[in-house]
Amino acid sequence: MRPAEELEVVEQYMRDKGLRWTSQRRLIAQAALGNHSHFTADELLEMCRKRDSDVSRATVYRTLSMLEDAGFVEGLDTGDGGRKFEHVLGHDHHDHMVCTECGKIVEFRDDQLERRQDLAARRHGFEITSHSLKIFGLCKDCRNKGS
Repeated sequence: MRPAEELEVVEQYMRDKGLRWTSQRRLIAQAALGNHSHFTADELLEMCRKRDSDVSRATVYRTLSMLEDAGFVEGLDTGDGGRKFEHVLGHDHHDHMVCTECGKIVEFRDDQLERRQDLAARRHGFEITSHSLKIFGLCKDCRNKGS
C-alpha cells in the first residue's frame, strides 16, 4: 500500500468514528506512517514539530493512541518502562527481540513458531485475533562487551 493510500485509510477511519481530521492529525499520521523504524511518542512529537512548531504534545499522544487502537501502529513495551511504536498498516506480522542493555530492537518472523502458536490455540479451542511476542535479553554486541 502506498503512503497516500495508507493516509486515506486513516482519514476514512477517523471520519467514520466521528473524529476530526485536522491538519495536525494529518501531519502526525503522516509522520507515524512514514517512519519505518521504532519510535517513541516524544520522537514522533519532535518529527512533527520540525514541520509545524505548534503541534502539541497532547495532540500527538491522543492521535498516537487512536492510531494504535485502530491497529495502524503497534506499541511495544521495551521492558524498561518505555514504549516504542511502529507503523504496521499494510505490513506483514513479525515479532521482536529487545536488548535489555542497549534497547536495540530486532524484528523477526519464524513460520514454525507461528504454526506452533496456532496449534496451541486450536488445542485449547482458542481463536487468535492477534498476538505479540517479545523476547528480552542481550544482543550480540552487548554480550560481547561483557567478555
